[in-house]
This record gives sequence, C-alpha cells and structure tokens, in this order.
Amino acid sequence: MSNQQHQPYRSFFWPVITLGAGVIWLLTNLGMIPTENLWILIQLWPILLIIIGLDVLFARRLPLVGALLALLTVGAVVFVLLEGGSLALSEKPEPRTETFVVSAEDVEAARFNLDLTAQPADVSGRQNSELLIDAEIGHFGNVEMIVAGGADKEVTLEQRGMVSWLVWLLPEAHQELVWDIGLSTEVPFELNVNGSTGVANFDLSEVQLEAFYLDGSTGASTIVFPASQEGYQARVDASTGEIRIVLPAEGNLTLRLDGSTGQITLDVPEGAAFRLEVQNGGTGDVIRPDWMMKVEGQPDRDEGVYQTQGFDAAEYQLTVIMEDLSTGNLVIE
Repeated sequence: MSNQQHQPYRSFFWPVITLGAGVIWLLTNLGMIPTENLWILIQLWPILLIIIGLDVLFARRLPLVGALLALLTVGAVVFVLLEGGSLALSEKPEPRTETFVVSAEDVEAARFNLDLTAQPADVSGRQNSELLIDAEIGHFGNVEMIVAGGADKEVTLEQRGMVSWLVWLLPEAHQELVWDIGLSTEVPFELNVNGSTGVANFDLSEVQLEAFYLDGSTGASTIVFPASQEGYQARVDASTGEIRIVLPAEGNLTLRLDGSTGQITLDVPEGAAFRLEVQNGGTGDVIRPDWMMKVEGQPDRDEGVYQTQGFDAAEYQLTVIMEDLSTGNLVIE
C-alpha cells in the first residue's frame, strides 16, 4: 500500500484574478482607465470561459500554470482598457430616443405585452388620440415593437440583447432615459408587463382595462387602476421592489397578489367596499386600519378574510386575494 499523501489541489488562478480585478477597479476610479472602454470587455467575455477551461485542464497538475493564465488575463484586460480606442471593435451603444406608434383605426381590442428594462417607465391613457399606442422610448441598444392581428391587435414592446442589463458600465447610464408610453382610452386593453430594475408608474385611471398582469422585479412600481362597472381581473406577482396599488373608488375589481420581500401597499378609497382574503401567511405582516374587520380566521394569524362593513350589499366591490404573503408586509391605507 502506498503511503504517499496527495497534496490538496490549490489553484492560484482565482486569487490572482481577484487581485487584478481590484487593481483595475482602482485604476478606473482614479481616472487612469477610460470608463467608456469598459464596454469592450462585454464583447470579449467568452474568452474568460476559454481561460477557465485551460485552468481546469492544466493547473491541477501545474498550479503555476493557473497563476500564469491569470496574469496573462489581467494583463490583456488592462491593455484592452488602456488601448480600447485604437482596437477594431464595435463602438459602445449610445443613448437615444425612438418613437413607436400603432394606429387605432379599426381596432376593437388590444393586448399589449411590455418588457421593461433598467430605464424608468411611465404608462398612461391618452384621450382623443388616433393612436392605439404612442411610445417615446429612451434607451441603449435595440428596442423592437412587434405588431400582429387586425381588429384584435397584439403588440409587444421589448429590448433585445444584453445591453439593457449592462448599462451600469456606461458613463451615460445616469442620464434620465424614460419609457413614456401612451395608451388609447377608446380601445379595451389587456396589459401584460414584465418588470425590471427601473421604476415604473402605471396611471391606468383613464384606460379601458380588461385584464392586467405584472411580474415584478427589483424596481419599485405604482399602479393606479381604473373604475369599471363591468369588472376585470388583475394579478401582481411581487418581488424585491416595493409596489403601491391605488384602487378605484367606483368599480368592480378582483386583484390577486403573490407576495415576496418587497412591501405591497394598497390605497383603498374612503367609503369603498373592500374585501381582503389572505390564503397563506408568512413572516410579513398584514397592517390594516381599524375600519377593516376580520370576519374569518384565527385572531392571532394573518390568514383569513377581512372586509369593510356592508361589503356584501355594495354595488361596487373591490376584492383582493393574497395568495402568499411571504416576507414582505401588506399595508392597507
């Protein structure tokens, strides 16, 4: 039996890479490396996978190979950052503003799929407009609008590529580039929104809303729902970003919520008939005013049914179903 003890595998690759990243970050903060050249690294990121593969293949037997690969990588990155302007690589994306419009002629109903990005977004109704959608989009990279259908129109507005997730690398990223989107108030809408890191405001008080869905993200959101005698369904899946929802004073609305770590605030109009059903509690709390009574469930638990006096006989009813409270608070004002 061999008594030879195997030395534990120790790679110098990641320690050297970490030190190099710190040095590069420091040089960038000191102004010695042009920040606009950081964008070039995004185009070269697949090379890092190749280098990691070489480290796995050779550095386990020869640890100094890992250190050499890391030094070469750091040196190449510094060279690219210092000489990026003279390299034959595509230019970094510049901020710009584009206008996207869809005519409302002969449109009887519309479904609008909106994929937000890091830029702030404002969505509101536009009265007396001949346009179904009128969007002025400030952005980096490429934004695409896809339109399909005739009388029943489906429109998708989204940003393509990796640019929207990496704008923090660009020195112009602090500029106020806004997605300003207007919706016709003459056509019924089904609105599906995929949230992102940017702040989003939805003033839908004048929109004929048939259905609404928001998949939240880290960006904060404010939603103002419209009044509707016919009633409509809405759903909000929360994430880490805070969400504020303003409910209509007159109208029938059923809203389903799926909580997360971000706080959800419900702004209930004075005198409105309001009902809240909490199906599954969590570590978050239901914070409610005195005018909301608990009519079902245990007094010491959040699960149960809460409602205002006279709810069952009211002409207009606002119903909110909290499917999972999770860790964020649900605040009712």
